[in-house]
Amino acid sequence: MAQLKKMRNKYYARIRKWNGVKQIETLVPLRTKFKAVALDLLKDQKYGVNKYEADIKSGVIGTDKENLKKLFPWLNEDGSSTIPRLTVSEAVSQWIESQRANGKRPRTLAINQTALTHFIGHLTSNHPVENIFTADVDEFREVYSPERRHNPTTTNMYLRSINTFLNWLEHKEFIEKKPKVIYLDVDEPEVKYFTEPEIADLLGLDLSRENTHKNGTWVENWEHYRRAFQFYLNTGCRLREPFIGEIKGLWLVVTPDKSKNRRKRVIRLDNNTLETVKEMRGRVAKCLNLKWATDKYTKNLRVACRILDIKEKRTVHSLRHTYGCIRRLQTNGNMPLIRDEMGHTNIATTERYCNIPLEMLEEHFPSYAKQAKNDVRDTLIRDTELSEVEVASR
Repeated sequence: MAQLKKMRNKYYARIRKWNGVKQIETLVPLRTKFKAVALDLLKDQKYGVNKYEADIKSGVIGTDKENLKKLFPWLNEDGSSTIPRLTVSEAVSQWIESQRANGKRPRTLAINQTALTHFIGHLTSNHPVENIFTADVDEFREVYSPERRHNPTTTNMYLRSINTFLNWLEHKEFIEKKPKVIYLDVDEPEVKYFTEPEIADLLGLDLSRENTHKNGTWVENWEHYRRAFQFYLNTGCRLREPFIGEIKGLWLVVTPDKSKNRRKRVIRLDNNTLETVKEMRGRVAKCLNLKWATDKYTKNLRVACRILDIKEKRTVHSLRHTYGCIRRLQTNGNMPLIRDEMGHTNIATTERYCNIPLEMLEEHFPSYAKQAKNDVRDTLIRDTELSEVEVASR
């Protein structure tokens, strides 16, 4: 924080900066002989010296007489400030509130807040918005994020939030021209699925306390999680959809305001999946934190994969991918139908399943390949036995 220094019966704000060799001192005239007034000029929320101390130290605001005169109202005849009126920190607060008022979902707000918190950390909180340049965004992408070990997907997610924030600044005329945002090149997400034998092993596994694994591993309420994994496999649901949708008869309906792509999503159930989803919703409803509760499903799936010695990383979303692979076989590659069933906005997303060689899918899902060749179209899923797995079609 800036300190007071009295010289010739007048107070000055003293800002010190270490340049690697010695302390460099900047003195801002406060033009008063009264200490109480001088303290007010240090702490003033709008134009106080402390508010701009970090930017003066970093060089964002020049320390020459003309710049200081423009910045601090008591140093010029107009009693005004023509240098930064809005800091990045202040602008982010306004933007987040604007998003909240416009009905952005809590998860979107949380992602945007995290992204802009990182951006503020990169720039400093008092950095003026008009001094955000393309070079600052480039440095965030090329230096700041790698130093914090953000993976490319996370970095791009943050850059999308920053880009939206910069668009807002330009729309509000806080900046004249939006800096350019360039994203990292990221490979198309790989479709990671369970093969038919792996599904049989997963759903035949017993990790109950009574059957503790030889290494001491067991999962509390394992039977519930096993049924939940069967549910995700049968329906192709995303992780949170069972908990945010509405049950209407034998349908699970996710309304646009809760759907990932803001499109209504309708998932068909049968008596077994209906019973399971009610059980899942009942358990999660008892938890205060939805994310913590749903993450337990992924955590326990990973425990099972470790026991089964499945090396490649798998999540609950891998069960959704498995559903898509099986439906490709069952529908003879009817991508529009699979797109609708999985709730994709763009059919290009669905067509990722076409990038997997058909011969590979037939090898990984032999019973479904046989069904397809015999033109068998089952419409219900049988519960998995130890040696055989079937996934529901709709």
